[in-house]
Amino acid sequence: MTALNNEIAQFQAFIVANSNANTGQAGQAEFTFTSINLKVSAIEQVFVACDPGSPVGVNDTNGTDEVREAGVGPGNTPVAGDPTAIGNVLSNDTDADDGQASLVVSAVRTGTESGSGNAGTVGSALVGTYGSLILHADGTYTYTLDNTDADTNALAQGVTVTEVFTYTVRDPHGLTDTAQLTITLTGTNDAPTAVADTNAGLEDSTITGSVAANDGDVDDGALLTYAQVGSVAGLTINADGSYSFDASNAAYQHLAEGATLPVVASYTVTDEHGASASSTLTITLTGTNDAPTAVADTNAGLEDSTITGSVAANDGDVDDGALLTYAQVGSVAGLTINADGSYSFDASNAAYQHLAEGATLPVVASYTVTDEHGASASSTLTITLTGTNDAPDVHVVATGTPDTASTTLTETNAGLTANGTLTVTDADLADTVNSSVTTVVASGTTAGLGLTNAQLLAMLAVAPTSGLAANPTDTHNLNWTFNSGTQAFDYLAAGQSLTLTYTVQSTDNHGASDTQTVTITVNGTDDVSSTLISSVVDGRQGNNATPSTVTITFTSAVNTNFVNLSDVMHVSGLPNVSVIDGSGTFNAAHTQYTFQVDKGAGSNNGSSYTLTIDSGAFSDSAGHTNAVKTTSGLKPAGTAGEPINLALTDPSDGALVTVTVKDVPSGWTIDGATQNADGSWTVQTNAVHELTVTTPASFAGAVVLDVSMTWTNADGTTGSVSIADNVEAYAPGSPIFAWSGDDVLTGSSGNDLFVFSQPIGNDTVHSFDAAADQIDLVGYSGFQSFADVQAHTADDANGNAVITLGDGQSITMDGVHSSALGAGNFAFDQTPVVNNTGTMTIGDGALLPLSGTVNNSGLISLNSTGSETLLQVIQHGVTLQGGGQVVLSDSGFNIISGTGPGVTLTNVDNTISGAGQLGDGMLSLDNRGTIIASGTNALVIDTGGSVVANSGMLEATGSGGLVVAGGLANSGMLWANGGNIAVQGEVTGEGDATIGNLSKLEFGGASSTDVTFAQDAAGTLELDDSFDYRGRIGGITNDDKLDLNDISFGAGTTVSYQASQDGSGGTLTVSDGAHNAMLHLLGAYDANGFKLADDGEGHTVVTYNPADFTLTGIGSGTSEFA
Repeated sequence: MTALNNEIAQFQAFIVANSNANTGQAGQAEFTFTSINLKVSAIEQVFVACDPGSPVGVNDTNGTDEVREAGVGPGNTPVAGDPTAIGNVLSNDTDADDGQASLVVSAVRTGTESGSGNAGTVGSALVGTYGSLILHADGTYTYTLDNTDADTNALAQGVTVTEVFTYTVRDPHGLTDTAQLTITLTGTNDAPTAVADTNAGLEDSTITGSVAANDGDVDDGALLTYAQVGSVAGLTINADGSYSFDASNAAYQHLAEGATLPVVASYTVTDEHGASASSTLTITLTGTNDAPTAVADTNAGLEDSTITGSVAANDGDVDDGALLTYAQVGSVAGLTINADGSYSFDASNAAYQHLAEGATLPVVASYTVTDEHGASASSTLTITLTGTNDAPDVHVVATGTPDTASTTLTETNAGLTANGTLTVTDADLADTVNSSVTTVVASGTTAGLGLTNAQLLAMLAVAPTSGLAANPTDTHNLNWTFNSGTQAFDYLAAGQSLTLTYTVQSTDNHGASDTQTVTITVNGTDDVSSTLISSVVDGRQGNNATPSTVTITFTSAVNTNFVNLSDVMHVSGLPNVSVIDGSGTFNAAHTQYTFQVDKGAGSNNGSSYTLTIDSGAFSDSAGHTNAVKTTSGLKPAGTAGEPINLALTDPSDGALVTVTVKDVPSGWTIDGATQNADGSWTVQTNAVHELTVTTPASFAGAVVLDVSMTWTNADGTTGSVSIADNVEAYAPGSPIFAWSGDDVLTGSSGNDLFVFSQPIGNDTVHSFDAAADQIDLVGYSGFQSFADVQAHTADDANGNAVITLGDGQSITMDGVHSSALGAGNFAFDQTPVVNNTGTMTIGDGALLPLSGTVNNSGLISLNSTGSETLLQVIQHGVTLQGGGQVVLSDSGFNIISGTGPGVTLTNVDNTISGAGQLGDGMLSLDNRGTIIASGTNALVIDTGGSVVANSGMLEATGSGGLVVAGGLANSGMLWANGGNIAVQGEVTGEGDATIGNLSKLEFGGASSTDVTFAQDAAGTLELDDSFDYRGRIGGITNDDKLDLNDISFGAGTTVSYQASQDGSGGTLTVSDGAHNAMLHLLGAYDANGFKLADDGEGHTVVTYNPADFTLTGIGSGTSEFA
């Protein structure tokens, strides 16, 4: 119809064009209606009578009435959009017949005109893809966008789409046409959606995932970015939504095993246009067990206190509610760590009593803490202990050789002596203890005692008085000696007793002290007579064969109180001397008793020995018993170059006696005698007591002469006797010393000083010049003035002055009346002085007493070849100075000894060398010079109970070695230089020692002496008490040994070495499981180089055998201790 209408309009124009303008007459031209196949001319009147024409529907759009999706802008700002479009689809439709106004919409559907779709109802909403259309019959329409529709929401920002509807237009004649309404839509951004996420895992694991998996954005092609909101320990959410969660983070370690914890994290997802959404990630964490933590603990306190605390205070377990249990690892003396971590430390434990005041000791204990699941940790508790002073303890120990704090003595008409030991200990190892006798209380029978407390107090002495280490393990280390001197307590009758209770006080260097009583009980007896025995004479002995006959002469008839001779007769001084039991006989009057002594093979007639007769061996009819009697031959003394009385007594009543003297040295003469071809001297005389010997003036020393006498008795028989006569000759100008037994001294033509040191015997002085000579009484407490002497002096039957010093001690002044004596003849406790610039010789078997100051710049020699050769140090001792030498021959029978343990030899600067006995248990020694054991026989230093003081050198070069039988206070040097040194007692002091030349040094007790092994020493340090060795050891190489006699060797014996931080040395620890030795070494050592071995007696030997041996810090053979 549209085409026809168009052709009609064209035809009308054609007629005008082909008609005459003036006449209106049409021309002959033709026009063709193509649509109806009709050809006409302009002159023909065409009447078109046709059916009504169909309406024409024209396609419509919403045009400028924009439809836009609602959404959000950046930051989720709402964007309302424009959801509707309105218009009229008929506004551009036509109807040629009836006009536009006649048109109506009769139908509507979705889809394009050429397609198909869903039919709707005019006037009702027709739902399309993105929204709905209401198209009314009059052509008006409203399009409403559905912003909830998924397709709508899928529209990205700015994206346009079209929604097409097809409608039908109808004219009044029922004719229709179709056209399209196209709605153009524009997308708007939609916010992304975020959905809560969950995950789960174990503590200490790593948990991963992605929060993007369930999130999204309805907009097609949206680009999403993720961001974590706030921090969550251990969690990282990445921009792509992936995440990683470190569940080992400390924030979750508190979780107990099996406990759960939701860990929640917030996050945002943002699209490329800035719209976002938020949600959460929840990870449920399940706890695993964490081991507890143990932190080192410290505490501090004083020795003897109780220190408490808890190691749990700074320990813990990150797991909530953990149940912790504590346990001590190994034992620490005095410490208990309880299961709850609390501890108690008893610092009074014996293990810590060694601490000196102010000294500190770190006490370290290890412990473990374990949770309920069995996980554990270890740490330490260190308690720094500060020492307090512990008072010394003086007491009696019953083990070993028991201490004694009391003794009972029987009065014997002579001075009484006794000794014993006490034990002094001080828990503080660094302390030293001084001891003294502070008080004495006399009880019992005191009437007649006649002594002051001061005199009684002086009778008991203790040693050492100072410097005693008194270590806790020491025993029997304080010696006490009781010596009544000249006091015999004769006033006590049988059944009476005197008790002297002494207080011994020991004080440490901090002033703390303790006391112990020593009780001396003296029981009275019937009188013991010191004069019952008038003489003891040694008879002739054939060389190596015939026994010597001893004759004892009594002042009255006696009987024996013994069964066997050897029970009461004691001999010594020769290698094999012995009493022959069963050989004793009386004379008819029972005033003489003879018995035989076997001097042993190799001893000649002149060999001297010592005979001691026990008190009470004989008694007379009145009940008097003999006092102790000791004799060892004659010992005359005088001045060299002048006659010396030989101390012989007439063996017969005035009969002519033939005297033969053998072993007389060259240059000596027997006055009035003739020298025989064999070198002996012979004289016949009836005044044997006047015989003298004269030595060369250059001689000084002592020699034993073999004197034999024969005579004819009244009955015609021949009597004989052989006597060892010990002649002591002192240099002119030197004092003349009496020895500690019976003696005969002879004055010279000069001014003589006769020295009598307590004790002596019954002595006689010949040729005393009352106008010039003096007697020095040393050690006699009751003699301090000439008045004291006068009170004890009387003339005997021959008019000789006799000074009685005590029972068995007297001086007879031959040819001098008491009235001739004056104060100028006496000195009291004056120190004599002896000068020796040449040689002083003590021959084999001889004895020489000395005391006072001996200025020896020459040589003093003891020349024993098998007989006891004695240099006797008498009261108060000898100070040896002058830089000379004292040489002992290579014999064990050389002896330098005193008359009692309180007598002291002080060697200032001499060199004493050789073999034998130095002290013999009866001498104190203070060595500041040099003592060398150089013989194949040992040199033994035995001072009894006193400690040897050495600030000089004690050296051993001979194979016999050096033995110190007791304790040693060493501030000097010990040098085992080819010979061994053994110190049997404790060694104190800051002195040093060196081991060299294949030698051994042995410490029998505790020691503080530093020891150096000389280069190439191949030496041995033997420690009997390595636990108490506090010195330092340096210079150990692969040929040296440490022999630890208190560490047993076995499979469990261990050795370890810990170097010190400064590299100067370290600590060597050797343990057998029961005993530990901790030795401080100086030098650089390889900890793996120390080896253990058996010394052959089950003890442990430590050697050093490193792979590469290097020794630093030790010189060749010398100590370099700082």
